[in-house]
Amino acid sequence: MTKNELINIIYSLKIDLDYLKRDLKFRLDGNNIDETIDKYKDDEFKYAAQSGAFQSMISMDNNTFERAISSIEEMETKLINTKNK
Repeated sequence: MTKNELINIIYSLKIDLDYLKRDLKFRLDGNNIDETIDKYKDDEFKYAAQSGAFQSMISMDNNTFERAISSIEEMETKLINTKNK
């Protein structure tokens, strides 16, 4: 493996990690439980609305975590393939 190939792989992994970090930060910032409770506190059906909001948050988080795990596994595969070259 040449030095340029190694640099390209490392740069590609850096971009993947940056994207993953932004995605996880977006989900973390979007999960403001206090804001969600406050948003529906005066709603006639506040418990149903809050329950739906929390269910949506969990569903989005699970999808984000699955994508994150998949991305990390792809990065590991790239590193293993690079090591074997």
